[in-house]
Amino acid sequence: MKKNLEKIFASCSIVVAIILIMVLVVTAFGGIDASEFSSKLVRGLIITLAILYLALSIISLVLIFVNGDVVKEITLRQEKGGNVRVSSGVITKFVKNTCKQVEGVKCQKVALVSDEYGVRLKTNVKVVDKDVLEAETYLRTLLEDVFLGEFGFKFSSIEIKVMALTPKYKADQAEVQAKVEKKLAEMKAQDERNAQNEQSEETVENAETEQTEVQNESKSAESEEVKEESQDEALECEVEKGEENVESIQSVEAQSESDSDEKAE
Repeated sequence: MKKNLEKIFASCSIVVAIILIMVLVVTAFGGIDASEFSSKLVRGLIITLAILYLALSIISLVLIFVNGDVVKEITLRQEKGGNVRVSSGVITKFVKNTCKQVEGVKCQKVALVSDEYGVRLKTNVKVVDKDVLEAETYLRTLLEDVFLGEFGFKFSSIEIKVMALTPKYKADQAEVQAKVEKKLAEMKAQDERNAQNEQSEETVENAETEQTEVQNESKSAESEEVKEESQDEALECEVEKGEENVESIQSVEAQSESDSDEKAE
């Protein structure tokens, strides 16, 4: 019912808002003369729409934030001749009396909430000197059993919220201190191992860097030697070519001299 009302009021507020926006847009673009708003009828309509929109918005917000799913009573049996209902007050008193049966648990608040699966029981409790999980499980099982046995009714779910707690467990300070010292020692040893690993990695990197530099120097020296050898070979080739040229020139001169001698004779 609440969700349907939310949809109805939200839809109505949206329609009123669209009407007001359309009037303002048409007026802004010159479709409606601003002087027409001086009429009492027009001003009354605008004010009425504004008040209606404000009222619908307020109602929608109230419906959203107000918990309307709270159940005031539950129906145990429904027939043609009539039905049997139990009020929320009876349920609250019954739950509190049941909580008293559990040692170390005190009930503070009880609420019934309707959902799509049925009725949900919500209770706030205070736990004193008792394991929380053990107390919660025992109380949940006890409530399910007593409601099924007394009323023949089963809740869709039972939510137990611990609002106050007096802890039962007390830590052994000596044991905790020993664990702390052990963890600190492990952390210190881990830091030392990390430092040694970093140092060894730096040493390996330095060695690799030196080896790379030596290899580069040796490669550069070899390349220089190869370059010098190639230059020497090129120089020898030029010298040989020069000697060959000289010999060819001398042979040509000798040939020319012999030819001139033959002509002179």
